[in-house]
Amino acid sequence: MRILYVFVLLFIAILLGAGKIFGENSQILFYLIIFVMGLGVVYYAHWFKKFAQKVNSLMPLIESDPDTYIEETEKLLQGKRPNNIRSMLIMNIAVAYMEKDDFVTAKQKLKSINGGALKKANGAVYFLNLAYVLIHLEENQDALEIIKKYKKRFLGLPMGGNLPRLIAFVQIFEAIQDGKWDDAAEQMKITKETWPDKVTGVDFSLLEKQLAEHNAANKIQA
Repeated sequence: MRILYVFVLLFIAILLGAGKIFGENSQILFYLIIFVMGLGVVYYAHWFKKFAQKVNSLMPLIESDPDTYIEETEKLLQGKRPNNIRSMLIMNIAVAYMEKDDFVTAKQKLKSINGGALKKANGAVYFLNLAYVLIHLEENQDALEIIKKYKKRFLGLPMGGNLPRLIAFVQIFEAIQDGKWDDAAEQMKITKETWPDKVTGVDFSLLEKQLAEHNAANKIQA
């Protein structure tokens, strides 16, 4: 895509240089430039539509076959890609590693992205996923700092896909870290009633274990 872009710019430069030849008929040159630019826009729109269709067709594999998803999406990263597209693909690959319980690699993938450069909702989703990974790596303090910093952005996300479960997960984790065990237990109860099964990239068993250990310790003390 970048080669084509450079070629178009060079072509336009040549046309502009040819303006002296056209002289009084330079208006013809203007329309020719507009036509060439229009062709470029149409070509890019066609390419992006096909690319987006390919990306969307792979999404179900994150849960059903994460290894294949990773392999196929890595192929899409080959060559030059706009930074926002590259970042989103890498973040999806990280989610696939989360699904495989490979949180070390998931963290590596996420850290290769400049999360601060992601816009609005994409940035919030990035930090939400990063917090989830850090929790599973027992990097609790770093995870808690992210949650407290971006909590308002998390809650402002459109509630689609696995986002509600991710948000519930980090909220329960935050309550546990703050020593609000009753709140955490109540949120976990609601969560289990709402989503009884594990969903893509979100597994509450880690937090359930922490709550169970806390309850057991309280019974011993009693």
